Amino acid sequence: MFLVLILFLGAVVGTVRGDTTATVTVPDEANIRSGAGTTFSVIGVARRGEKYEAVGSSKDGSGQTWYKIRVGTSFGFVAGWLVTYAPAITSPASPAVSTPAPAKAEPTAAAVSSSTRYAVVVEDGTALRSGAGTAFVRLTTMNSRTSLRILSESNDAGGKIWYKVDCSSLKIKQTSGYVASWVVKVQTVEAPPSTPTTFTASSLLALWRPKLPLSTKTVDAANLRSGPSVVYDRLGVLSSGTSLLITGYCMNEQKETWCRVTAAEKTGWVFAPLLNSWERLPSGLVAATIGKSLTSAGPSAYLVASPFVAGSDGALAATGKVIVGIATDGAQVSLELSDASSEDWVAMTDGTVVGGTGPGGTVCSLTGIELVSSNGWTSVTMHIDGDKSGLSIVLGHNPERIEVSLPRLVQSAQAGIAGVPTKQVSAVKVGSTSAGFVSSIVIYLVGSDTGLRQSTSTSMVQLMVSAPGSTSPSKAVFLCGELLSGSEETFFAEGATFVPLVDVANDYGMLLSWDAANQQTSLTLGNRQYVLKDGLRTLKIAQDSDHWSEEMLVAPKILSGLLYVPVATVAHVFGLQATGDALRVYLDPIISSIALTGASASASGSITITSACDLNVTKTLDGDYCIFQLEGVSAASIAGQQALSAWATVSAKQRLNDIPPIVEIRVHAPASTAEVQSPATGIYVISLSGAVEGTIEGKKVVLDPGHGYMSSTGSFDFGAVGPSGTRESSVNLSIALKVKTLLEANGVRVVMTRSDDTSKDNPDLARRVQIANSSGADLFLAIHQNATDGGTSIGGTEVHYWFDRSKVFSALVQKHLVSALGRTDRGTQKTSLYLVSHVDTMPSALVECAFISNSEEERLLREDSFQQKVAQSIVDAIVEYFGR
Repeated sequence: MFLVLILFLGAVVGTVRGDTTATVTVPDEANIRSGAGTTFSVIGVARRGEKYEAVGSSKDGSGQTWYKIRVGTSFGFVAGWLVTYAPAITSPASPAVSTPAPAKAEPTAAAVSSSTRYAVVVEDGTALRSGAGTAFVRLTTMNSRTSLRILSESNDAGGKIWYKVDCSSLKIKQTSGYVASWVVKVQTVEAPPSTPTTFTASSLLALWRPKLPLSTKTVDAANLRSGPSVVYDRLGVLSSGTSLLITGYCMNEQKETWCRVTAAEKTGWVFAPLLNSWERLPSGLVAATIGKSLTSAGPSAYLVASPFVAGSDGALAATGKVIVGIATDGAQVSLELSDASSEDWVAMTDGTVVGGTGPGGTVCSLTGIELVSSNGWTSVTMHIDGDKSGLSIVLGHNPERIEVSLPRLVQSAQAGIAGVPTKQVSAVKVGSTSAGFVSSIVIYLVGSDTGLRQSTSTSMVQLMVSAPGSTSPSKAVFLCGELLSGSEETFFAEGATFVPLVDVANDYGMLLSWDAANQQTSLTLGNRQYVLKDGLRTLKIAQDSDHWSEEMLVAPKILSGLLYVPVATVAHVFGLQATGDALRVYLDPIISSIALTGASASASGSITITSACDLNVTKTLDGDYCIFQLEGVSAASIAGQQALSAWATVSAKQRLNDIPPIVEIRVHAPASTAEVQSPATGIYVISLSGAVEGTIEGKKVVLDPGHGYMSSTGSFDFGAVGPSGTRESSVNLSIALKVKTLLEANGVRVVMTRSDDTSKDNPDLARRVQIANSSGADLFLAIHQNATDGGTSIGGTEVHYWFDRSKVFSALVQKHLVSALGRTDRGTQKTSLYLVSHVDTMPSALVECAFISNSEEERLLREDSFQQKVAQSIVDAIVEYFGR
């Protein structure tokens, strides 16, 4: 009886959960990188159909989303536009046994709210780790009252519970981490309620209507697809600089923005960040509808495969489905519904009504409020997407408070408030108007005489609230867009942010010389030597036989054996500009000079640009103008557009928080007469000349003779060596020089990554990528020879590429080489080799002409006539490519 009773009770109270983790699925193929951006190294390849756990997300320098995924026991990053994202589903525990259905209740106008769980740190010094257990790496330590959103739960080896938390607010490189359940308390936060509202297509468009069509251009090669996602068929490829009209846009279930475009009488969809004006599309309609549900469906509301597609073969849309995507062209609205088949879109026809929580018709949306407190200050971050014109922040009294208001602001149904209370903030309340808009965000303060600082970016409004007499918080420092020192590694004193000098030296690959007797450090930069001393404001400088001193506003300080220097000093010594907000400092290289020679663009002339660092230079066309963009560099003395001469202008966009600066030089000359070269670090020369004659005149090609440099292990990289001792690097260079001669005879400008076979100063792979990406060239080809341990009889020709825009060029190289050489056709292969996956400003390929490990092919590769045949075949492929 006792056992029966236990089993019966277990059945009654037993629960089941439908929880899942967030995942990404690969529709085609995608590189897995070590960080969020194409500048990070490739650590693997995700194959078609593979699924990975998504543990977080980050934005790269251009604002595009990258997902952090779990790969075995480590982590990597994949581009958001190359995968399909499925969010985590956390369903409440429900009885495992059947229960009677409750009586059907009539709908009411009662407010609806949502809740989010947060882990609140109890004690200072609590560790945040990379995994669930004390054996994992400690990412940082946290102060008490730090509040982090809980993503999921895991058990360590001993069965103890660890919380996986969102740590993006901690200003560390990782976006998620793990904290032990027994060192935090769990706080459940109810989102402020909002009033149910319903809309039809006409009422939505009456409140908000986009200004379409909108002219735009592609900023890179872009796939044109039949629908707004990578899962739809590819209709073609649009080259960089293609002029288009945006006729509609969409946010899909993966929270990606896609634009419906028309190009050359063909209509399709393009991933929005690949267009240069997609940010001008307001997000109001998206914020007003995503997360609501389909209240009623019209008689002709049939499900179709993509937006704006007519059809009556699909099923009728079912009411109650959640809206996960929306598309509009200004005249009609289509909705993407959850839990549907492959046909999950429906047009908002007559009788179709959208309902749910939250107001609509807005130009900006509040998606969450987070508070983080430490050392006498509180950071209040309001995540607000959209236009912030009319933002008002006012200090009020009796009670002490901060009132934030913004016209036409709507609160997302999923928005929550985390981290309340703190030692400076007692409560945060969000008010609403009768129309459903947010009337104000009120932040109630603990005391009077509170300090306040604010900063605004494209996606948030941030307030720094400090107690009377408290010191300002430490800031994270970013160098060239990458984290240099986290906030826990810097400190604030005497009105300045200090950073460890060794962090800067390591980033530049420099060695510091420490004089213990005098407590001073020296460093050498170029032909200058700088000496800095603890507590001394004098900066000593030596250059050749000259010596002088300069006064710093604040003296360096030694803490825990490290010399800390003010950020302003770092900027002065290394030729950088320092900007920032309440929690971050950004250091960007400065263009120190722009010099011109030549009276006109039609005559021989040049523009010489000097900076302290290497830059990424891209060349695009705009009618009769050739445009050179220098990314991630500042020109502090340039405001707006300025004329350099009658044929060239320069303009600059300064850094806006996390959006990097850009300098743009417009030259009134055709692209075929303008090229850019980098003769030394930080020096770029745009050369102008009249058009040269030839079958492919004016084009520019980068040739990379493979290998031939000093490796990181200290040995010289000769590549593979044949059975008779033939070195691959020598053969590669000989062929490349022959290709160079033939191309130049056809009027092509050729950039060689190396022209010597034994110099220890030859560039390594990373430097070769930088040479290519900053060259403004039209094509890149790496020349190699193959080798295998599988036997000396294996031979043939093959070509490798990575980006789709390189496929045609690779096929032409393979075709001409196989035809001329008569060796085995091993085909073209899409592989993520370092060079072809990192040279991303032009079509790029790597050719393996023959097998140097094959005895016969090694003999042929030593013959000048065979090398000449290889070179001519490569040139023939280039000529055909440009002649297409």
